Amino acid sequence: MKKTLNRSTFRFGCCLNMVAQTSDGVGTEAIPVLAENGYEFIELSLAHLTVLEGARRQEVLSRIHDSPIPCETCNNFFPASYRLTGEQADHEAALRHAERAVTLAASLGAEVIVFGSSGARNVPKGFPVEQAWDQLQEFVNRMIPLLEEHRIRIAVEHLNRGESNIMTSFLEVVRFVREINSPQVQSLFDVYHLDLEKESPEVILRGAGLIAHVHTADVTARSWPTWPSQIMESVFRLLRKIGYAGRISVEAATSDLPGDSRAALGYLRSLQDG
Repeated sequence: MKKTLNRSTFRFGCCLNMVAQTSDGVGTEAIPVLAENGYEFIELSLAHLTVLEGARRQEVLSRIHDSPIPCETCNNFFPASYRLTGEQADHEAALRHAERAVTLAASLGAEVIVFGSSGARNVPKGFPVEQAWDQLQEFVNRMIPLLEEHRIRIAVEHLNRGESNIMTSFLEVVRFVREINSPQVQSLFDVYHLDLEKESPEVILRGAGLIAHVHTADVTARSWPTWPSQIMESVFRLLRKIGYAGRISVEAATSDLPGDSRAALGYLRSLQDG
């Protein structure tokens, strides 16, 4: 008899910075709508949170701690002001930021931090990509004790070539993660970047056991996935095939959060059992 996965297999959340309406870009004002519509967790931007100060910082953190849905994941690990590759790479400064960011994420309840951070990791013009790859691996290896201490995993993100010039495919991320070979360092699977790069959803099979988190959005204007999509159906089928049982965040913009978040969750839940 074929085993099917029930609705609790996937947990659905939202990247709040993509729907933020306030100038700080955190997006906590969206929490009541998402909670009412059935989302199970929130994903917060560390780049936005770590620069908050004073009363506004306390207000935002209090709102997160009192949220009816928990913060389980974070993204935007490193602002573009940090350099992780190239001649000007400053890993000491980046490690100091990582300590602040990881400590904050853990205090909020997060278990996974997405490591995309294109501005920080992009390879400067003329610098060898292979050397930049080695720099990123060296840096990530130096972070592992910090991640272990706080029981945080990072999910290395593949980005499209319009945003990044290194690790622009899921298969490259899988290679990077396998070379690191640490349970604290896994991969993100991002439907939007995969679709832009015309990478086959079948690459999911190569990442079995290595995917810590999933991002999704419709490739059209990075919008909410509110209507049937062949790529989304393929992705869910393959996630079920490899036994993925984890979180999926919608990372998309909208001018109608109540309507789009409700429609998207209905569609995504319809895909769980195939």
